[in-house]
Amino acid sequence: MVTIKDIAREAGVSISTVSFAFNGTAPVAPETKERIMEVIRRLNYQPNSAARGLVTRKTNNICLFTPQPASEFFNFSGNSIFNDLMQGIGEILDQKDHNLLISWDNLGHKAKTPKLVKLMRERAMDGVLICLPKHDSSVIAELTEQNFPIVIIGSNDMKNQVNSVDVDNHEIAYRNTRHLLNLGHSKIAFISPGSLEYLVCEDRLEGYKSALEEEGVKFREDYVYIGDDKETSGYRAMEYFRSLKDTPTAIVAGRDAQAIGVLEYAQMHGLNVPKDIALISFENTPQAVKYGITSATTNVYESGKEGAKLLLKLLSRKKERPPQNIVISSELIIRSSCGAAIVGSE
Repeated sequence: MVTIKDIAREAGVSISTVSFAFNGTAPVAPETKERIMEVIRRLNYQPNSAARGLVTRKTNNICLFTPQPASEFFNFSGNSIFNDLMQGIGEILDQKDHNLLISWDNLGHKAKTPKLVKLMRERAMDGVLICLPKHDSSVIAELTEQNFPIVIIGSNDMKNQVNSVDVDNHEIAYRNTRHLLNLGHSKIAFISPGSLEYLVCEDRLEGYKSALEEEGVKFREDYVYIGDDKETSGYRAMEYFRSLKDTPTAIVAGRDAQAIGVLEYAQMHGLNVPKDIALISFENTPQAVKYGITSATTNVYESGKEGAKLLLKLLSRKKERPPQNIVISSELIIRSSCGAAIVGSE
């Protein structure tokens, strides 16, 4: 295999000059650089990325990290939302010739040194995109103390402290609930997309409650059901709501999969949607289109793209600047499930 020493000998220059010319880390006379590049092309020199990284202090590796990929709320396997996130990130990094690494810590993993901190210390990556589903910012604190480039993708409680990209889950839930209130409903139930220990679930519940409070509608604990990422949780939620003495007339589902479960229950029990139960959801997946579900966009693909762009921008900056918190816009796509007379956005 051709080495940098071979290039230097053939071009009649020092090894450091070859490195300067190839990596652009120091000025080299144009004619000397052209001679070196001609030898590189002729000998088909392929640089060792690890060795090059020692010189440039860059790996061209970006890490996507999550502390809890095995949870019922954030699971890599069969998760179309995660695929959208990956697609958005990958497209941007590919344009800039960066590699994407994926790393995670399993639930309950209590290593002395968190994996993400080890990756930073080993210089295995230039920056990290991190999904932080819970109120756990300890690892972020250690990275920021070292001025390591970080962008959080998704809900987080560190706004104005760390760079982040997300939709405004509180605002979307507020608008979804507000839409049903405007249609004349006051008995509106809420299906959480997961446990309330997750930030996105907490944000959506609080947005739902804010809309009720603004309208003077009393919040009812019995109108809240904690679901998961499966259609069956929507079905079970309907079983629970229908068992109540005072049943709701409308539902804000935390995700489209749950909304499909609500529709399945309605079909099996002779209920008409939206006449007997109006329905609105989040994510606007292809399933929402297929089943006519009114749903708000939560553009994870765009979040991935903007997160990758922001991180690459951090890597190129020479001066430190205040953190950016980018909010991805959302639109309510109105379909038949909510009973609105006009198709459009709220």
